[in-house]
Amino acid sequence: MKDFFKGVRKHIDRLDAGHLREQYKLVADELANTEMFLHAMKEGLVRLDADGRILQSNPAAKRLLGADPADALADLALPLGKSSSREIEVSYPETRTLELQTIPLGKETIVYIRDITDEKTRTAEQLRVGATKAVCDLAAGVAHEIGNPLNAIALSLQLVKRDPTDTEAIDTGLAQLKRLDGIIRDFLTAIRPRKPNLMPGSIAAPLKDCLAMLKPQFEERRIAVTLDIPAALPNVALDAEQMEQVFFNLLKNALEAMKDGGKIAIRLDSDDRDVSVSFRDNGIGMGPDQLANLFEPYRTTKEKGTGLGLM
Repeated sequence: MKDFFKGVRKHIDRLDAGHLREQYKLVADELANTEMFLHAMKEGLVRLDADGRILQSNPAAKRLLGADPADALADLALPLGKSSSREIEVSYPETRTLELQTIPLGKETIVYIRDITDEKTRTAEQLRVGATKAVCDLAAGVAHEIGNPLNAIALSLQLVKRDPTDTEAIDTGLAQLKRLDGIIRDFLTAIRPRKPNLMPGSIAAPLKDCLAMLKPQFEERRIAVTLDIPAALPNVALDAEQMEQVFFNLLKNALEAMKDGGKIAIRLDSDDRDVSVSFRDNGIGMGPDQLANLFEPYRTTKEKGTGLGLM
């Protein structure tokens, strides 16, 4: 369309009335086709000017939002001239979840609206099925894991029965009981995770607390830790205690994967949608087989690991 107008403007002095009418009809037909296309779309489209005023919208936008776009979008504070994405829930004429994307286009902003209710429902069902499978895997893993300590305890009891003064057998049995208790506690934690107590705060706070807790181990192992935090880091909704546990597990893994004198680099970043935390160490790394099974329970290369930390 842009090239068409350039061509007409360039040759307009040589176009007679007939040619102008013909070119006008081509433009009118093109605009009519575009209008039909916008009206036929299931997704909503809204054009906003630099001040956020609506220049154009299609019928799907009003149908999805359940109200005139001018009213429905007024309180959303959409970022003008920036790319963004968010989800909202509408209750009229029925409860639905919508995804709103803003797309900068010159001085204008396009708002793209689509119904993701079915996608959310499918995702919830997939999560439920995945959770059921995870519990089954965990139960099978526990059944396998408790076998060794139970056998060791049984053997220790037999030795004590023969010789009640056999302190080594008693100590072995007590150690295996402690191991058994740890396996069961890890299992219960995995299948009954505590619901997050979400509060607004900085993701940097639990990270710094975790680093302070591990500082003696870093110093003992001569591990150099660098922390890169941007000056302006937005708050997020988080459970500080649970995030500290996440950071502890990751840093403990890094410590155990490195020789003395290693390095850990931690970097925090943010954009319009997310705050991210990345960890990099110079440990031995993981091969393709380990990565493929990274979050599966009871898969570990550690002598005393349970394989539940990352899961």
